[in-house]
Amino acid sequence: MRKIDSLRAALIAALPELSRNPDNLRMWIERGSGKSVQTQTEGLALAFRLNVLVVEMTSDIAVIGLAVFRWARVNQPDLLAPGVNGFDFDADILDNGTADVLLQLQLDQAITATPGAGGRLALEYQAEPDPLFDYVLSIIDPQAAPPLTGFTVEDDMSPWET
Repeated sequence: MRKIDSLRAALIAALPELSRNPDNLRMWIERGSGKSVQTQTEGLALAFRLNVLVVEMTSDIAVIGLAVFRWARVNQPDLLAPGVNGFDFDADILDNGTADVLLQLQLDQAITATPGAGGRLALEYQAEPDPLFDYVLSIIDPQAAPPLTGFTVEDDMSPWET
C-alpha cells in the first residue's frame, strides 16, 4: 500500500540509524477491514492499524514522533485533529541509549477501481485532499513558509502588558 511505503521512506530519512540499517524497521498490519464505497468507480476503502517497530533505536523518541506527524500532514491529516491521539507507542528500554519502539497508527486508504480495456480494472490509490491553506505545507517544506514580517515583540504584547 502506498501509505505504508511512503511512511517507511519518511522514517528512514528521519532516523540516521535506519538509513544505515533499514532492516531495523519492521511494519505489519493488524486488524484491517475493507468496505465498498458504492461509487461508479467501484471504489473501496481499507482501514487498518499499522504497527511500526524500530529495533535498537538510538534517536530520541521525539524524532520519530515528529517524522510521523510530518508524514501525516500529507498522508493521514485526521491524525492531527485536536484531541485525537496521532499514534500509540510502547518502548522496551534496552540500555541508556537504545530502545525497541513500537508505534501503532490507525490508517485508511481509499482506492478506485476503474474499468479498462478487456474487462480489466485499473486500481488507483487516492491521495488525501490537499491542505486547505498553503501555509500548512510550510511545516513539511520550510521554503514554502510565508515570511513573518510586519511586527515586533512589542506589537505582539497584549495592551495590558505595556
